[in-house]
Order: sequence, then structure tokens, then C-alpha cells
Amino acid sequence: MFEGIYFQFPKLSFLLFFFLACETLCPLRLNPIYFPRVALFGTDDTKPPLWMWIAKWAMITFFIVALMSPVREIKEERQGYDILLVIDPDSIDVHMKEDIQSFIQRRPNDRFALYVPEETAAIVPMTSDHDALEKIVSQLSHGKAAQPVTREIERFFSTTSEGRGWAIVLSKHPEDLVRSLPVGIEVSVIERNAYWMETNDRSHPPFVQISERKYFDYFYIYPLFLGFLSMLLYLYGRNQKGLA
Repeated sequence: MFEGIYFQFPKLSFLLFFFLACETLCPLRLNPIYFPRVALFGTDDTKPPLWMWIAKWAMITFFIVALMSPVREIKEERQGYDILLVIDPDSIDVHMKEDIQSFIQRRPNDRFALYVPEETAAIVPMTSDHDALEKIVSQLSHGKAAQPVTREIERFFSTTSEGRGWAIVLSKHPEDLVRSLPVGIEVSVIERNAYWMETNDRSHPPFVQISERKYFDYFYIYPLFLGFLSMLLYLYGRNQKGLA
């Protein structure tokens, strides 16, 4: 719950020692009390009880903590794309595999999934392990598509943030491979050529972190509220004891 919380102005904690010094060196001086009955003289009826002492120091402590401004730093994390590569097995050759591997290498901040709809379908869920995915791509072989691509490929994006999903269908004859497309997922149906990677990089540029932005969650309101409650309790006690 308190993980990552720190104080913006920790040096203000010295104020607590200032109050402690005043408690010792600057005792409160009350107006003289005249007792009409000598028998009551010296009684401790007006001596503050322990709970008032606790309320007073809780009030001071919580107010000082609020001044120190407890915060939690939040770094803005921009995500890359979640890219599903749908590869027509009939289009697989050495050059295509090299192109796909190069495409993966030039997008280090993206996650990739792989789907080859052949008889024994090759399915790789979203992963950031690009090296493993490139090895799988290198082992793909030419074949025939056993089933068309349908909107069922939505399942690859079950963990994808909104607006970050992107499916790329690579095929020599995409009109024969694609039957239906998913809803809410951007799809690029590409008949492979020498410039398909550059075209996709222009429409979906690889994420490059230029600068890091930071935000702060402020928690001073909580000790401020507790200090206010402690102050009310302390003032109530002083009124009850006739010290106000």
C-alpha cells in the first residue's frame, strides 16, 4: 500500500523537534486561578488526561507529515504495438522469412504473435521474446492453407491495450486467404512486395522513447485529514476540562 511513497520536502521534519523543544522550554502559562475553597487547592481536576496528550501530538505530527508532502512517482509507460503476423503458408519462402525476421528486429518495443493457418497450424501467442520467435519463423516451410482467416484471430489480442492491436496478413493471394476480419483490431492485408516493411513503418512507426515523463500521486490529504480529526479531539478535551 505504501510502496514507492516518499516525501518531497523531508527536511521539514525538523519542525517536530521545534515543537518538542517548545514543550520543554516554553511551558504554557495560564492566568492565575483563585479558589474560593482552600480544600480544592492543589487538586488535579484540570490536568489534561493521557488521551489529550496523544491527540495533541498526533495533530502536530500529522500536520507536519502533510507539509512534507508524501508522494508516489508514476512514470509514463508508453507501449508498443501488439502485432499478429498471419502468414499464408503458400507464400513462405526464404526471402519472406528473412523479411519477417528483419521486421521483428526493427521493432524491439512491440510484442508479436504468429499464426500460420496450415494443416498443422503454427500458433505463437503474444510474446516479447523476439529471439525465440525469429527461430520459429526460420523453421517455417512452404505449404497450403488449410483454413481461411476469420475474426477468430481476435483471441490473440486478449491481453492487448485498447488501440494497440495490429494484425498483418501476408499472402500472395489475400482475397483467397481472408474470409472475415476481427472487430476493433486494425488489420493490414498485404500482398508481399519489396517495400512492405517500409510502408508499414510509415503507417505504424516503431516506438522510440524520446523522453520520459513523470507524474506524482499526492497523499498529503490523508495526514491532513487525520491531523484535523486529532485537532478536533484535542479541542473537545480542552473545552471539557475548562482549559479553552
